[in-house]
Amino acid sequence: MYVERASGLLAQCAHRFWEGHGTDGIGALLAEAGACYDAAETADAAADGATVAIGRSLIAEFELRLCIDVENDLNSGWDFDWDGPPLNGVEEDDEDGVSRPVAVRAAEAARAAMDADPQDPLVPVHLGHALAWLGDRDGAVAAYREALRRDPFDDQADACLEVLGAGNGPADAREADPRPSPPPRPYAFALLREEARIANSEWITAGRVFGTPAALREAAEAGLRDTGDITRDDLDDFVRLQVDVHRPGRPVAAFDLTGRVPTEPQEGPFRIDWSGVPLDEPLTPPIPPGRPVRVGSLLCF
Repeated sequence: MYVERASGLLAQCAHRFWEGHGTDGIGALLAEAGACYDAAETADAAADGATVAIGRSLIAEFELRLCIDVENDLNSGWDFDWDGPPLNGVEEDDEDGVSRPVAVRAAEAARAAMDADPQDPLVPVHLGHALAWLGDRDGAVAAYREALRRDPFDDQADACLEVLGAGNGPADAREADPRPSPPPRPYAFALLREEARIANSEWITAGRVFGTPAALREAAEAGLRDTGDITRDDLDDFVRLQVDVHRPGRPVAAFDLTGRVPTEPQEGPFRIDWSGVPLDEPLTPPIPPGRPVRVGSLLCF
C-alpha cells in the first residue's frame, strides 16, 4: 500500500538524521513519500485520512530540519531529537529568511494533522517547533502543552516548555500520578523497544510498531540472532528488549523480553520464552497501516 511505502521512507529519513550521515538523500526520500501520500488519496480508497495527514506533517517537520540543520546550517546548537528550537530563530539565525516558508508549511501541516486526529500525540510537538522557530511563543507553548495533554510522558515537550519559561504545564500531574493513563488511541498495537549499548554508559533506543503478534515475535527473535558471541550472563549488559502492548481502554502491558531468555544454554544465539506474554489475543482494532507512532519522545514506525 502507498501509505506503508511512505512510512518506510520516513523511517529511513529518521534513521539518516539520527546517524548524522547520508542526509544528502533525505530530500529525495521525502519527495517520494509525498508522492506516495498523493497516490493514496487518489487511488487507495482504504487509505486512512488521519494517517496521511500525520505522515504529511512528518514530511514537513523533516523538511524544516533539513532546511535548518543540513542545507543551511542555521542553528547547529538545536538538538532536534531532544530539544526545541531557539525562540524566533528565523530572525536571529536566518538573515535571508529561507526557512520561514518551510516553517510556515510545517505549522500548517501539523495543524491539519491535529484536526484529522484530535488525540494522536505525534504532531503537536511539530507545531511547537515550527511556531517557536517563527517567534510565536504563545502558540508554541500552547502546542507543547497540547502534546503533554495527549501524552503526559512526552519529555521533549516538557523540556521545550522549560526553555520557553512556561514550566511544564499539564506534566505537573505526573508528580501526583506518576503513572498517568496512556494516550487514548482507538486502535491496538505492540511496540518493540530495542536498546543496545554503544559505550560504557550510553545506550541507544529504537522502537518499532507491529499490528500482529506473529510479526512482533519474528522481529524480537531476529534481534537476538547476532548474539552468538556473548554469554547469557552478559546478555543484559548489551541488549535489552521490551514489548509494550497497547489496547484501547486498557493499561499498557509491558514485558521484559531479555529477562525471558532462558539461562541455558549459556551461549547464543538465544531465544525468548514467550510463555506468560499474553499475545494470543489479536491486536484489535488494528492500527491503521503505515501509521507512525510517538510514545513519550520515541518516534516509531
